[in-house]
Amino acid sequence: MNKAHRRFRTVAVIAASAGAALLATSCSGTFDKFDDSKAYKKTETFSFARTSNGIDTLPSWVPAGATGIDEVIRTTGNERILRMTANIAEIDHNVCTALPAVEARPASLSAQWWPAGVEKSSSFQCGDWYVGETDSFVYGYRPETLGFIIDQLDKK
Repeated sequence: MNKAHRRFRTVAVIAASAGAALLATSCSGTFDKFDDSKAYKKTETFSFARTSNGIDTLPSWVPAGATGIDEVIRTTGNERILRMTANIAEIDHNVCTALPAVEARPASLSAQWWPAGVEKSSSFQCGDWYVGETDSFVYGYRPETLGFIIDQLDKK
């Protein structure tokens, strides 16, 4: 074997070994283990002075004249809570229907402005939202359907 060929082979072996070592160390040390306890806790909070400011975010049943709107949205699911100053009589009754007294699932989201138990005041269902009026505010929430389905399956 000539010297040039031996030198080329040595360089190739060293390069391959270095690449393999680098790959092995980067895979084990740079990735954090997925923590599923945080997976369902990611939320975003929005505040709008009036409905027109949140037209791309707010549900369609929110009255056009609503003001002081606060909303929390779970980004890893579909649950939302909403508070606004509005006349509940102005919600879109083409989308919403009156509810009899209903045993509502509590919302699993929270906010400083969200009173405990406000879900029980729901008097309308607007698609998958429950809407009611308490203390001069209109509150709406959309429960987390995925979590509810999993809980129901666990009970069987």
